[in-house]
Amino acid sequence: MNKWFVCVVLFLFVGFRALAQDTQSATTQIISDIFEQYTAESEESIDYETFYENLIFLSKHKVNLNNCSKEDLAKMLFLSDIQIENILAYLYSYGPISTIYELQLIDGLDMTDIHRMLPFVETGKSEVKPRPLQLNEILKYGEHQLFIRAESDLEQKEGYMSNAGEIAYAGNPLYAGLKYRFDFSDRLHAGFTAEKDPGEAIFTSQNKGFDFNSGYVMLENTGKLKKLIAGDFKAGFGMGLVMQSGFGVGKSSYVMNVFPFNQGLTKSGSTDEFNFFRGIGATASLKELEISSFYSNRMLDADTAGGDFSSFYKTGLHRTTTEMQKKQTVNQQVAGGNITYNKNNFRIGFTAVYSYFNLPLIPENAHYNVFRFRGNSQLCGGVNYRFRWQKLNFFGETATTNGQNIATLNGIMFSPLSTVSVVLLQRYYPKNYDAFFANAFSESTRTNNESGFYIGTEIYPIKNWKISAYADSYRFLWTRYTAATPSTGMDYLLQAEYKPRRDVSMNWRLKHEQSVRNQPDSNLALPFISRYQKSSLRYQLNFGAGDFVLKTLLEGNLYREDAGNYSCGFTALQDISYSFRKIPVKINTRFQIFDARDYENRLYTYENDILYAFSIPMYYGIGSRYYLNVKWEASKKLSVWLKAAQTVYADNREYTGTGNERSAGNRRSEIKMLLSYDF
Repeated sequence: MNKWFVCVVLFLFVGFRALAQDTQSATTQIISDIFEQYTAESEESIDYETFYENLIFLSKHKVNLNNCSKEDLAKMLFLSDIQIENILAYLYSYGPISTIYELQLIDGLDMTDIHRMLPFVETGKSEVKPRPLQLNEILKYGEHQLFIRAESDLEQKEGYMSNAGEIAYAGNPLYAGLKYRFDFSDRLHAGFTAEKDPGEAIFTSQNKGFDFNSGYVMLENTGKLKKLIAGDFKAGFGMGLVMQSGFGVGKSSYVMNVFPFNQGLTKSGSTDEFNFFRGIGATASLKELEISSFYSNRMLDADTAGGDFSSFYKTGLHRTTTEMQKKQTVNQQVAGGNITYNKNNFRIGFTAVYSYFNLPLIPENAHYNVFRFRGNSQLCGGVNYRFRWQKLNFFGETATTNGQNIATLNGIMFSPLSTVSVVLLQRYYPKNYDAFFANAFSESTRTNNESGFYIGTEIYPIKNWKISAYADSYRFLWTRYTAATPSTGMDYLLQAEYKPRRDVSMNWRLKHEQSVRNQPDSNLALPFISRYQKSSLRYQLNFGAGDFVLKTLLEGNLYREDAGNYSCGFTALQDISYSFRKIPVKINTRFQIFDARDYENRLYTYENDILYAFSIPMYYGIGSRYYLNVKWEASKKLSVWLKAAQTVYADNREYTGTGNERSAGNRRSEIKMLLSYDF
């Protein structure tokens, strides 16, 4: 069948409805949806700011599908490696894409994937070679953005109260943040970030300004110099066994996505006060060869009272005298680089990183720390590879620390049918492999003391349906903090998605895990071990009706240890979003109830927030939560976000929180505001 005829028919069926939407709001919502899919199975804090900034920038500087590389397509974090390969294969076989709706002809892309791609891609003629940078053009066409953010809890916490004439926290309960961004096309970028957490002092003798300050300047695509960064930056190479300080990867409902996202050097404008480098880095492109090198010299937080330190203090909070004594006490210097050869369907890279501390790192004496790194310096190196043979995609990385402890991660990805994709992943991280900046695919938060095998698949059985599933079997080779014995575990996920129309979608998600843990409340030197299993089931419906968008979610879980009784948790929520037609205001509200009386039945649900913020609250106890988000586009340049939220507990508790964060009553209330000004 003639390709042009098919494209015209598809275009007429789809229509122009998507183009009539508010582009920025639609893009922000798509980014939020993608982020929710990645974080739905995680209890760890993930850097939403970098995630959001990268995709928003991509929406302004779109990928030209007719002039793109695998690296360009990989910037769309929701695409799997097989989907990217299918897009490139289609371009090779059929030539340039005439309209984005032609993507429906490519194997492995459903309407949900295409809808998510729309803000980030374009078609048309290939772009010309970048022109030399000129100061007058930079000053004339550069884009400036200023963000001012403030938020506060309304209940008074004990850390702000006088106790025997002393107040634990040095500052007020206000969170204050400031961001400035400058972008000139995709060539020149600069930014500055300043932040004060609640309880931290500001403009006092203790803090002359904000508690945390960060900045960067980045130059891109200038001849053979692909990238040059000065200031704060992140780095990631290979599969993350040696270096991955950016957004990592873990198990999620994107079951085929097992690659780390941030490859190479990239700017850091996040308020994460630990996970970045401070110095200079550069990447040069020499035909098939790409060479990156960097150097970082910065101060880290730790308790160094004894002349050494047992661990890093990563929270970035400096509210009390004890916390402030840990601030910037350890000097860390890091030098590293990567050389990658890439030609046709073959890619191989070599990464090496050397780290030095001015004080020795001596972990505390505990059974789970026996094989942890000790000392001042570490050399870590690795080899990563990716190649394609017929329909098989092979990938992996093998790394070592100080030339002794070898870790490896290897996988294969393929599509036996056009409607089926499969990934197989093997990993082995020895108990004595302890690379500082490793962040590879794993069950635990650390890339060590683990071996496992993962299989994931995506199936498109019939029109409008998508089935995603994974199974992961893993083994911990030595004891852990939560289990005083080597142990095994299993994770399973099954998700079905149905999207009959562009404005209607629903999914069902079943997850089951089983592993071992120390029995709680055990005071023995070697605690008793319990085998537990936890199952959860979630249903979600998204529905658009005119200016309204509705979201309904139901989730329940069951938990049991050994042969004991089951405990259960449950939550239900309803979101309503509305866009006014006559005034530039959009609102989003939620009402949620939860019942999780045991801590092991705790629940996590993603919620909408102001720009550059994200919330995945933990629900433990009995109660309800509600919030209201408002976005007002005061002008083409000025936008305002507001959020008010409150959690009310119905389990007769007299206090919420613990320690200095404790407050009287059964409520927690918060307000947030953000101003965005473009100039």
